[in-house]
Amino acid sequence: MPAATRASQVLEKAAQVTEVLQGFITVSRFLDEAQKKVVEEVLVACVREANTQVDEELFGKERSLPDSECGKEPTVREKLAPTWRRHLGKLKHAAAFECIQRRLSEKFPNNFSLEPRLRKDNLTNEVLLTDRWSGSLQPDIVIHFTRNTTRVQCIYDLKFPCGYDVGTNPWTAEVKAQMAAYRRLGGECPPAIITPQRAIIRQ
Repeated sequence: MPAATRASQVLEKAAQVTEVLQGFITVSRFLDEAQKKVVEEVLVACVREANTQVDEELFGKERSLPDSECGKEPTVREKLAPTWRRHLGKLKHAAAFECIQRRLSEKFPNNFSLEPRLRKDNLTNEVLLTDRWSGSLQPDIVIHFTRNTTRVQCIYDLKFPCGYDVGTNPWTAEVKAQMAAYRRLGGECPPAIITPQRAIIRQ
């Protein structure tokens, strides 16, 4: 075989190896800042769309539930919770999750999980996936290392205020405690909450 041909084949194989390695590096990592920004834009858009969609389906275009009704029993056939506030929250979460699943699966299918149940092992200090409720946490959205939910990058929780709650500070004592618990799961950014009105907010 001529030396030129052998050299050409060696270069071609080297190029193929480089391409494979670059591909591995591309998919096996955390999201970079630009990609994380894309994810957060999708999350905010889906939360806002879900909020509007559910309100308009139940109450009419550009209408929402009056504050005086938030604590009352829902007047619907299939009640998901004992109060309108919680019933609407469940409906809006479901609509937002469907939107997020569809849109992020197109862009970053291996770097996000919806409602994973996680716990931190007391002995190894490692984060583990679990089906055990006791001692575990279930954030709404986790972005993470490629194909590895337990290597947390950022955590987001969706909040859908009802009535006068829309204008109040969402950082209640309960939410602060929830975010502090999520923080113990690790990650490179503080856990965030997302509301239709205020988008992404962190303390």
